[in-house]
Amino acid sequence: MPQQTDSALRTRLCRIADRDVQEKVRVAGRVLYYEAKSAMLTLIDGHQGLLVDTSLALDSQSHLWASERLSTVIVIGRIDKVQKALKLPPKPIPSPELDLEMWNSVLEEEEREHEDVSTSATT
Repeated sequence: MPQQTDSALRTRLCRIADRDVQEKVRVAGRVLYYEAKSAMLTLIDGHQGLLVDTSLALDSQSHLWASERLSTVIVIGRIDKVQKALKLPPKPIPSPELDLEMWNSVLEEEEREHEDVSTSATT
């Protein structure tokens, strides 16, 4: 039987905030840059970015896909807060592998439904 992982909150990059520190999330985006020496990957979606430490996830062979600029990936991991802000490059040209607009619109709808349920529960 394949190893089962802990569940992770599906979210959009733009929704990650301080409240998510130490939370396990699943997020999709495009690989802007991968530095093999540090095993750090910059994941972007629009004007939002996330620095991903892949040192525990990638071996010497699997890092090859990570260096493909603008490849679309889904990552799962815990959010840590860095002490300094990251400067992100300009928005990349979209690629067809994963429709990030669809991903974001589905999660936006779920967020609205959750807010509606929360609002009706308090009234």
